[in-house]
Amino acid sequence: MDPFKVLIEVVKTSSYTKAAQNLYTSQPSISRDIKRLEHDYDVKVFEFKHSNMRLTSDGETLFRYALQKQRLEDRLRKQLKQAPHTISGELIIGSSYTYGEYRLSEHLADLALKYPQLYVHAKLDNSEHILEHLKHNRIDVGIVEKEMQDNALNKIKIEHDDLVLICRKGQDINQASTFYIRERGSGTRAYQEKGIETLNLDDIFLVEMNNTTLIKNMVRSGMGISIISSTTLTPYDQEHLSVIPLDIQRDFYLFTHKHKYIDDNLNLLIEHLKQQ
Repeated sequence: MDPFKVLIEVVKTSSYTKAAQNLYTSQPSISRDIKRLEHDYDVKVFEFKHSNMRLTSDGETLFRYALQKQRLEDRLRKQLKQAPHTISGELIIGSSYTYGEYRLSEHLADLALKYPQLYVHAKLDNSEHILEHLKHNRIDVGIVEKEMQDNALNKIKIEHDDLVLICRKGQDINQASTFYIRERGSGTRAYQEKGIETLNLDDIFLVEMNNTTLIKNMVRSGMGISIISSTTLTPYDQEHLSVIPLDIQRDFYLFTHKHKYIDDNLNLLIEHLKQQ
């Protein structure tokens, strides 16, 4: 308990016992809080004469400070309660490359128009690294396409995604000798590996890349095939690529740290990201 609050109550009641009753605690606890003040400030708070308790001169000084502290706290509480609701400040969002490059920009542009005083910094990395950043409080929220369970994190499903096979238009997929695959740690890689197994592409040569745009460029050039997120396809891609649906689905997840304080700014960001 705040020892200054205890001091005010003891002075008001002139009794350790009554102060304890009013503060719903024990008399020994009241005594400990007063002794704590005396120890912290190296003073004597009360003196007793003829069974009467009164403040020493140092105790008077501490009591005046306690009253001032209480008034300031009451004023602050009142101001915060009456203050107009303003969304402002800075937030850091971490995202996997797939979501960050093709979906996140829409949300950030909309937020910038609606809340010009809210600055959201985006950090793109593969899913594994994003979750590590989140667990070490380097970012405020993380979005990945990797479903995982972690006792330190809370998870919300925010968007569905389908994986598709792509090749250059007119190319025979069975003649392809190269498959472009995302780097280890990417949330997309596990689904690509599932697709490779489903399509019986065990003998195909794998080329690892950490950028979906580069993968699409290589495929458009007739240099190989790949499996990518349908959300990454642009009208230009649809014109120059053959897109073959696969029975491979996944979801994008929004993660927060379980001990992260969700203030108004962060709550606004989370609710906005949940809107498709």
